[in-house]
Amino acid sequence: MATLVFRLKYVPEEEADDIRQLLFDNDIAFYETSAGRWQISMAGLWVKDKEQATKAIALIREDQHKRAQTMRPISLGQWVLGYLQHAKENPAEAFFTLIAVILILGLSILPFTLWL
Repeated sequence: MATLVFRLKYVPEEEADDIRQLLFDNDIAFYETSAGRWQISMAGLWVKDKEQATKAIALIREDQHKRAQTMRPISLGQWVLGYLQHAKENPAEAFFTLIAVILILGLSILPFTLWL
């Protein structure tokens, strides 16, 4: 049975390429799945062998730790711009997320408006 070693959703292509290269350089056989057309499948890097999966997870964790050391915090403005960029790249996902937020917010507020 295969083990998911790295999720690719919301990961920049540069970082995904670095992880692929890391696995390749360490002779870890892996395969990749995409999220598919409707973005409902699991996009990720998978390893079939348990021992190699454990090694891959340790290598990725170390790489992510190093990556986190060099990151700087983002401001709210940068976050909004990043979300808008993501929404531009994935309009259907952004639309349905917005509808879900509005629906949940509306259902949450509805009992309080009935008291008026």
